[in-house]
Amino acid sequence: MNAFQKSFDTATVSSVLARVAERRPRIHCLTNTVAQNVTANMLLAFGAIPSMASHPEEVASVAAGAGAILINLGTISPEGERAVPKLLEVARAGGKPLVLDPVFVELSPLRMRLAEEALRLSGIVVRGNATEMQALAPRFALAPSATRVTTGRIDRIEGPSGVVDIGHGHPLMTKVTGLGCASSALVAACCAVEPDPVLAAATALTAYGIAGEIAAERSAGPGSFAMHLIDALAGLDQATLATRMG
Repeated sequence: MNAFQKSFDTATVSSVLARVAERRPRIHCLTNTVAQNVTANMLLAFGAIPSMASHPEEVASVAAGAGAILINLGTISPEGERAVPKLLEVARAGGKPLVLDPVFVELSPLRMRLAEEALRLSGIVVRGNATEMQALAPRFALAPSATRVTTGRIDRIEGPSGVVDIGHGHPLMTKVTGLGCASSALVAACCAVEPDPVLAAATALTAYGIAGEIAAERSAGPGSFAMHLIDALAGLDQATLATRMG
């Protein structure tokens, strides 16, 4: 167990979550059409505020007041392609945290090009599954300050401040469309209030994973699981975190 893992405890997670609830950061999400609704609901349950403007002529002005930005490439459109550089510039000029979700980047030269543009942003956080992160691995030379968040049965977070593995979650989280995309938005919400992106990502995935465990205990299948996940995320408290984190 590394030094970061040893220092990552219930009090740390609770502190970051309390700041999200207190400050209610707005997270600007350029995200895929499949995941918009669930992403917005998860952010609200988490204590954050979603905004979803995607038109290239307004996206910069809407994102300028946000606490953090999410770029999700899941259903990238011609308008989205033009919006991405504008969001990158808002993040660069304003020093805003930005999370990239490189959905299916391994399948599309367009997505790979947009991901490469994003990786030139200092301090970026990239949240993807193992296949997506493996496809991007050679490009991380462009982003020595990036935090890499690889989600799966065990989530691994690697960044400038250390490495941490998160073992919370439930298989039903892979059976509902958009839940992975929503996790990227929760990482962005924590990044809006916590300057260490490794700690922010670890907090978001711990809270989300524990909420998934609780939801699975209450549900009969994927449909009711999605409903219970929102409730469980909204109802997380320090006592629950302490019990589940051990």
